[in-house]
Amino acid sequence: MKKASFIMLLVVTSLYLSNFLHAQEERSRIGIGVSIGKEVLAAEGMQLTLFDFPTFYLPISLSSNFRFEPEIGYYRYSGSGEYGKESNSILSIGCGIFFMTRKGKVDIYYGARLGFMSTSYSYRYTWNGLESDSDSKTDFYIGPAIGGEYFFTKHLTLGGEIQFNYISIGQWDDGEDSESAIRTKPLIFVRWYF
Repeated sequence: MKKASFIMLLVVTSLYLSNFLHAQEERSRIGIGVSIGKEVLAAEGMQLTLFDFPTFYLPISLSSNFRFEPEIGYYRYSGSGEYGKESNSILSIGCGIFFMTRKGKVDIYYGARLGFMSTSYSYRYTWNGLESDSDSKTDFYIGPAIGGEYFFTKHLTLGGEIQFNYISIGQWDDGEDSESAIRTKPLIFVRWYF
């Protein structure tokens, strides 16, 4: 229910803010971008597994000093071996709200990102008899972010961002206790503006 309410809030906010696009200034832009950064795949005790997967962004500059940026990322792994098969997937949906400063070919932005990551796994092994399981959880994150991008051309930028996120780690369906974490997350961006 929380996930559906959160998605609905993002959609309504996106539609509401898109009305401002008709009254844009000359420098206002809409674009598409991709980032690479580190994400946590699993945390068991003190052992963390980190990996990269791309996240796609839709930067919408509502004025020369304000940006709204929805984001979505997806990761899926499946494999099989001698003893069975397994699969893992992560869906990440969020949004950034930023104030911007423009200095020549450089945009510097600062604000916050928030969103959720839905994680699920399933496995089926035949090693010591038949064993199978599946589970899912949803993590929520929020935190400040600061970044910048350099305009190589009118449309193409390269930039970076650092986030400092508080994460509410969701509960697996099997009833484990929920947890929270604080993390820094560096990103490298490529954006194309229309």
